[in-house]
Amino acid sequence: MIRRILLAFSISGLLIFVFWIVVVFLPVMFVEMKYQYQQGLASLGVSQLRQLFIPDFVGMTIVGNVSKNKEYGIIIPKLGIDEPVVFNVDPNDKQQYRAALKQGIAHASGTAYPGNNGVAYYFAHSSTPDLKLQYNAIFYLLNRLEAKDEIYIWHEAERFKYEVVEKKIVAPEDLSFLNEANVGEERLVLQTCWPPGTNKQRLLVFASRVWR
Repeated sequence: MIRRILLAFSISGLLIFVFWIVVVFLPVMFVEMKYQYQQGLASLGVSQLRQLFIPDFVGMTIVGNVSKNKEYGIIIPKLGIDEPVVFNVDPNDKQQYRAALKQGIAHASGTAYPGNNGVAYYFAHSSTPDLKLQYNAIFYLLNRLEAKDEIYIWHEAERFKYEVVEKKIVAPEDLSFLNEANVGEERLVLQTCWPPGTNKQRLLVFASRVWR
């Protein structure tokens, strides 16, 4: 009897471990490998493997100008992020924001839109138990961003450029950054859970609008 109980616990533990590997580790590993691949290409002076063999005569490597999501999207060149954005998502409505995060990155309702002064708040997963693997680790690499790194937001087919100014880790209940919603300039806040696969803290990246 004891052996059966121990065996059952062992099998349960193994299944939990396998589940964690599938929904947390694999998405993170995929994003990390993609990032390292892109960094390797960048060290060779190209952004796509084909450019090693075919010269780029049409400007396809202009940062931020080329996107799969020119209507509503976000580009972070350093991290290889080019993903859709779902605007006007209520961060307090669990069903609504979960649906948005299955599509890409969520823009919080009540915060500024691109082109308007105030704080614009965007959030996405770093890794979470969600079988939509292609999206549950979008923001895993946010911690790699440094001052002056570029971020582009596409809204209604118009492109807006920002540069990172700082990043920090805060408690989940710390929403003090939203109190600056009436600032006289345009600011961007990207948020994800930290460390990946947990809800322990929040990683915030702050960026300011640039006009060049």
